[in-house]
Amino acid sequence: MTFLNPLLLFGLAAAAIPIFLHLFNLRKLRTVEFSTLTFIKELQKTRIRRLKLRQILLLILRTLLVILLVLAFARPTLKGSLAGTLGTHAKATAVLFIDDSFTMTVSDEQGELLKQAKRGAETIVDLLNQGDEVFLVRLSQVHRGSPDDAQTATRDFAFLRKEIEEIRPSAVHTSIEDALRYAAKLLSKSSNFNKEVYLFSNFKSGSFDLPTASASQEKLFPREVRFFFVPFGRRPVQNLGIESVGVASSILEQNRPLTVTARIGNHSTAPVQDHVVSVFLNGTRVSQRGVDVQSGESADVEFSIVPNAAGYISGFVELEDDDFEYDNHRYFVIYVPEHVRVLIVGRPAEARFVSLALATRQSSSGSSFDLQEVSPNQLSSVQIDAADVVVLTNGQDLSAPQANELSSFLANGGGMVIFPEPQVQPAVFNKVVAAPLKLPTITGIDGSVSQSGSFVEFEKIDLRHPVFQGMFEEQGASPQGQRATAPTQRSVESPRVNMSVRYALTARSNPIITLSNGAPFLLEQQVGSGRAFLYAVAADLRWSDFPLKGLFVPLLHRSISYLDQEGEQPGETLAGDEILIKSRVRTRVPWTVQDPDKGEVVVTPASSGSRQLARFTGTDRVGIYSVAAGRETIEMFAVNLDPRESNTTKAPAAVIEGMLHRLGIDPASVKEVQEPQDLERTILQSRFGVELWKYLLLAALLIAVAELIVARTSKQETLAP
Repeated sequence: MTFLNPLLLFGLAAAAIPIFLHLFNLRKLRTVEFSTLTFIKELQKTRIRRLKLRQILLLILRTLLVILLVLAFARPTLKGSLAGTLGTHAKATAVLFIDDSFTMTVSDEQGELLKQAKRGAETIVDLLNQGDEVFLVRLSQVHRGSPDDAQTATRDFAFLRKEIEEIRPSAVHTSIEDALRYAAKLLSKSSNFNKEVYLFSNFKSGSFDLPTASASQEKLFPREVRFFFVPFGRRPVQNLGIESVGVASSILEQNRPLTVTARIGNHSTAPVQDHVVSVFLNGTRVSQRGVDVQSGESADVEFSIVPNAAGYISGFVELEDDDFEYDNHRYFVIYVPEHVRVLIVGRPAEARFVSLALATRQSSSGSSFDLQEVSPNQLSSVQIDAADVVVLTNGQDLSAPQANELSSFLANGGGMVIFPEPQVQPAVFNKVVAAPLKLPTITGIDGSVSQSGSFVEFEKIDLRHPVFQGMFEEQGASPQGQRATAPTQRSVESPRVNMSVRYALTARSNPIITLSNGAPFLLEQQVGSGRAFLYAVAADLRWSDFPLKGLFVPLLHRSISYLDQEGEQPGETLAGDEILIKSRVRTRVPWTVQDPDKGEVVVTPASSGSRQLARFTGTDRVGIYSVAAGRETIEMFAVNLDPRESNTTKAPAAVIEGMLHRLGIDPASVKEVQEPQDLERTILQSRFGVELWKYLLLAALLIAVAELIVARTSKQETLAP
């Protein structure tokens, strides 16, 4: 039993007043023997005994009257099955969660799980009384929802039934734990005593978050909140799902092979062998393989595909059909640049070898470079904004505004290649270039041009870096179906370096090539969303013979391509996530985002340095999205199902109990309804919140009447002769 006004229970002390008055009125009488009254005394014994019994009865009735009145004003409520038989319930607030994930489209002997869940929710609506309020929440709403949003409870049950009927499956993933946290915030707004949470779901393992090491117990719900878990789907689901798709290469070129890796998870009760997996590019099947996956495990399968066009290419990986079809496709987008806009900043003598190297196209399949050369004193912000990659061969002559423009370009995702100029002065370089662009500073200069007989060479080369992929096909080639082995370091011809600068490495520095003196020859530095390659030698023959080596042209080409594409390949977005759309193409018109169902949404981009950005939240559908400015496609991205949705196995009881413990929910307050047809009976037996004050007042009234009758009879007998 629970009291809504527990402080009034202190009034029970008033029940001692009748007892105190009774004891106070008792008088000790002295017995006097009188012979002539002996027979009268015998006659009065029976009447006196009866009078004392009536006095004790009056004491009991008056004490009960005070107790009942105090309890009635304390407003007690009763739990248990008796609640369904005592009449009117206290007003209730109910939160109905319906799992609308794609896994609820699976069927068992009772039909589709989502339809069963909606019928169960309608049963709850039938049990509601006038004045009750209900929050109807689809699990997909919790992903973005907030109790501060406009969602409110409804008391219109006809409208509620219509809303339940209109629920459709969604690709947005939400965990059960997040849903219960959402329920706690919704119920915190309610002033009703009865609070109930109903959860209709298949309770798959993918709906439960794994606890973190720092997870601590919380207390989100009051003790009076009751929970009803209604699971659906008895039949085990035989499901294989594509958990991820990745493109291994960071440098993509037309008609050059690239590797696509798909991870396949087996959430069935039996292993599968030679399950067919296919890859499609622009709607055409380009590769197919079989995969073996043990039950409860995952396996990677690799495909070598060749993009035969430039620009944005959409693709997807496909599995054979099984019980759950929605995770049998996983989409991806790759971007193969046709032209890379390269801005070379420096005097002609300093940039001569760089210009010659980039003007040479290595193959017909490679990206071509649109070159523009400018001296530092003529560099403008318009030229910087129009470039994809900037090659800086003379940074000491930059002005402060020019350095700030380059800093913004780099931080917003641009790429830069930096060579020290032949007459570099470390202090000037650090002040004019390194500090504004947030690049490593030069701590000193090793060697001297005059010491032509003394030189250093390459000592370490990180051949696993993407800039070297595909550069040594002769040494690294391997039969089809096997992974290519990395080339040996002897396949790289080292230049002779007479003079080089030494950079101060930071936490975001990655040495790619290191000289024998321990200093980096080629250093990769991440700055904001962009990256920079810093060479330790000037781009001429005074510091080294690097421009004459066979490595110079391909390494410079690969550096430009890597910096242009690194971070530019469209990433994977999960259904329901917000995505930041980026484009270097400046437009004066709004963007149009087209979803996989050809629906269109207009967004207005905002400028950020050399880029334009727009936030987009309409990612509820799985598939390929395209972004257009007028008739020109400026971006494409893929939206996929959360891989946790593929884990369709039933969650173990220990996982559910762990979640309840973390949220501070007493397991005794949770009722699990195994049979949907028993839902109504279970709820009626478990409901609580019947207020007893009316019954207590009625009992007090009856006792008051009885007290009047007994008191009157007792008075008459007392006055009788």
